[in-house]
Amino acid sequence: MTHTTITPELPISEAGRLLMIDELETIQGFWEACRESADITAVHETRKAIRRTFTLFKLFAPYFAPEDLRRSRSGLRRIMRRLAPCRDIAVFRSKLAACNEAAERPLNKLAIYWARRQEKADDRLRHFFARKSATRIISRYAALLAAPGDSAALALVGQQQVAHALPGLVFERIGRVRAWGEIRLTATPRQFHQLRIQFKELRYTLTFFEEVLRPDAAEFIDLSRRIQDHLGDLNDASVAVDLLRDMKKHRGEAGIYRAHQQTELARLTTEFQPLYAEFDQPAMRRSLAVALANL
Repeated sequence: MTHTTITPELPISEAGRLLMIDELETIQGFWEACRESADITAVHETRKAIRRTFTLFKLFAPYFAPEDLRRSRSGLRRIMRRLAPCRDIAVFRSKLAACNEAAERPLNKLAIYWARRQEKADDRLRHFFARKSATRIISRYAALLAAPGDSAALALVGQQQVAHALPGLVFERIGRVRAWGEIRLTATPRQFHQLRIQFKELRYTLTFFEEVLRPDAAEFIDLSRRIQDHLGDLNDASVAVDLLRDMKKHRGEAGIYRAHQQTELARLTTEFQPLYAEFDQPAMRRSLAVALANL
């Protein structure tokens, strides 16, 4: 798998296409492992690449015909729906195993139940990845990215470069994060989920253009990575609580582990507050603004 080098002088439309190709190559690189064994690393990396692709679709929508991205987004969402249960259950089982190792009375019935659920989810995923309809989703998307395309850029006066477009793309996403962050102390679970989504899109955007933003934005980028890792752990705990809430079997053990995950969720939510405060301050935004001004 290759890695695209992004420069300030690169046309923004071409930057989008090349970044999409990077994520597509990740999907293609792990395809056989998903199809043959539903390998957890392959599932996780494929899922992450598709999520990053969805962010790219939002960032670069003006440079593609709307129907092209709409068709590709729909196909990739079909793949995501098959990947999600495999990944969620695998993460759930990994954390349950760690909990059981430290427990005086391991939740063995719960572990066996979710091992069986994993087998079923993995089996459904393997069958889906083996279908010709699934491979056509990827082949059509690859064809879309095969040649440079800048239909919207042609309407601009001159060709818009990364240096021209990136400041607006980045600060738009910072604004969205801060808007949801304003209500984080009293947010409902659904509102907090929106904050996680907006921060993930900001984090991905910074990652795509990390080469042109460092070293001036190094502190901001590193902090965003720490926050995203924390939000990932928080989301895993939230997913675990939901999975356990819907269980019909082994309700006793499910209740014990659900209480444990709710405690973990509360702890992670509390610890997020000072981490967010570190992020949402003028000095951090100034460091990023300097990086963008130096393009």
